[in-house]
Amino acid sequence: QALLALPIRPQTRRWRNPIPFPETFDGDTDRLPEFIVQTGAYMLVDENLFTNDALKVTFLITRMTGPALQWVIPYIRKQSPLLNDYRGFLAEMKRVFGWVEDEDF
Repeated sequence: QALLALPIRPQTRRWRNPIPFPETFDGDTDRLPEFIVQTGAYMLVDENLFTNDALKVTFLITRMTGPALQWVIPYIRKQSPLLNDYRGFLAEMKRVFGWVEDEDF
């Protein structure tokens, strides 16, 4: 009967993404591959949150600082369609920040 007297607590423990929160990206070309891998892995594990391209691009933007953030501001102001195209946005980042690769990432 003592157990019945205990208050019922709703489940407040929220699921936590096991992937470390991605570091910021400031436009350093050498860090771009790492940034793309970190953000991609984080979003893949929590795919219920990142359900469309616009959410994925927005997440990338929230992790940008310095020159990288300055680069994306005009796209935001113009409401560029690229903000709704995750693969296109990644391709543009690679082009702008000078990452040349043999395979599509």
